[in-house]
Amino acid sequence: MQVSYPYHGQDINCTLQMHSSLVQRLSLETQLEDHQGCVNALAWNSKGSLLVSGSDDARVNIWSYESKKLLHSIDTGHSANIFCCKFVPETGNDLVVSGAGDAEVRAFRLSQSSGRSFGGPGIEQTAVFRCHSKRVKKIAVEDGNPHVVWSASEDGTLRQHDFRDGVLCPPAGSANQECRNILLDLRSGAKKSLADPPKQCLALKSCDISATRPHQLLIGGSDAFARLYDRRMLPPLTSSRKQSKAPPCVCYFCPVHLSDYGRSSLHLTHVTFSPNGEELLLSYSSEHVYLMDVNNGRDTTARYIASDVPKRMILAPVLNGTKVTVTSQPINNGYVGNRKISSWLRECKELLEDAQKELEQQNSLYAIEVTSEVLDAGRPELDPGLRHDFLCTRATAFLKRSWKNDAHMAIRDCIEARKINPMSGWAHVTMAESLSQLGKHKEALDYAMQANFLDPTNHELAEKVQYLREKLAAGDFVASGSDDGRWFIWQKRTGRLMKVLKGDENVVNCVQCHPFDCAVATSGIDNTIKMWTPCAQEPSIVFGGVAGPETADIFNLMAENQRKMRSQREISLPFELLQRFRMHDVGEGTVHPFECTQS
Repeated sequence: MQVSYPYHGQDINCTLQMHSSLVQRLSLETQLEDHQGCVNALAWNSKGSLLVSGSDDARVNIWSYESKKLLHSIDTGHSANIFCCKFVPETGNDLVVSGAGDAEVRAFRLSQSSGRSFGGPGIEQTAVFRCHSKRVKKIAVEDGNPHVVWSASEDGTLRQHDFRDGVLCPPAGSANQECRNILLDLRSGAKKSLADPPKQCLALKSCDISATRPHQLLIGGSDAFARLYDRRMLPPLTSSRKQSKAPPCVCYFCPVHLSDYGRSSLHLTHVTFSPNGEELLLSYSSEHVYLMDVNNGRDTTARYIASDVPKRMILAPVLNGTKVTVTSQPINNGYVGNRKISSWLRECKELLEDAQKELEQQNSLYAIEVTSEVLDAGRPELDPGLRHDFLCTRATAFLKRSWKNDAHMAIRDCIEARKINPMSGWAHVTMAESLSQLGKHKEALDYAMQANFLDPTNHELAEKVQYLREKLAAGDFVASGSDDGRWFIWQKRTGRLMKVLKGDENVVNCVQCHPFDCAVATSGIDNTIKMWTPCAQEPSIVFGGVAGPETADIFNLMAENQRKMRSQREISLPFELLQRFRMHDVGEGTVHPFECTQS
């Protein structure tokens, strides 16, 4: 699973990396064949020239992106399935680390690898860490740091391995309880709900380090809560001889409806930061994929306004093109104080004209003051048509002033104006501009298209619609594998499902986007790695556009997946029981029923 973003500051190829026109043409280019078991791990090097893979066959393979050829195949010496592998940064693509079901972390030098035999003359095993007591499910590295790697294990510990401290752990003659490399001890850290005190072991499934804020560490395991830690605030490294109290995290992340679910089988299978470090992605077993804002807990003055906006962003239907009329309400028995209402309305119209003239002269502050004086000063209710014009004028003035939260204030006024006249082109245009300023381009496009429908001769509106369409087309994407053998691509900004592709006969458990090119590597239960590039002759998209054969039955597919998810929730075995099956010693030649799952 991965969040795909263009890397800003690179050349034009990076900007176009995941343009929707390319995503719509993604198709299988080739399959990389050499592994003899499920491929559980994929990772690119920083330049995207090499791909490393780890498999149930206990081998780590290095592939060339340019030629799609196998460069190295390392018999790692692991005695169980490899679940994770990474290139260590700033080593010239020379150092590779792997973690496996034998609870070991191993490192290898590629520069001296010329053969396929473990321990042979052409390969150097740089380090072996045997500190964990259960499966190692994920390895994390820090950009710019060639000395340290981190490993997350189902034994409830996150360990920090520093190559400068030694390459064999535990040292000869020592027990693994003596290794003082535990950064996080969560052996009593699992929670059934947010209010529940941690009691049981949190079997770690995934971890990640932010590329932009390397002090931020993200952890996911055998409960519903992803945990964000600040490494600078953690206690010194410890050993496993004495179980420590779980350290406090900076923040918990969990969808609200899962935070008090209490189902023991619900757990995270993958957590990761976005490349810019501003968002994080959570994937659950038998649940959905969730994208969250890392800074969601920050106190902002706009939150009380912005939280209400999505609830009221539904377009009023166009009823056969007819304008909806609103009945006027009587105003204070025809008088404002000692003046007749006609005098009051004439004064308001003059003020509105003044405000609009000042707005044309870019004096938005004066326009806001004048319109607010009429709308908010406690005067009697205006004629609906006049009130509509005041609201739209003030909303336009807010957008031109562009102070903090002004776009939210403009949305508020547009909502009130549309209550008076749901067919108001002015209100729709201003709402579209407000949403566009907030980065809500999908919603903005809806309003712009409605405004263009109401006024089809307005060329500026047509250009606005085209601009927003192009803005959406250049968005970021989220990709994830599935237990139905397919992998899915969503538009990050809108959550719109863009593409569904068949990636495996059984399960797709690895999706890795190339750092710069529009290319994606996937793997799963099959022994092959599949490389996807925009090589299809015709574009296809799930909703709209040209539907290819892989999307023809998308509604049935989604319904079937939801049915399976509900069924699994009802009959799932407790996680602790599944753990006993997965960790059970299996003799050579025996079927391994659970080993290919990335739970």
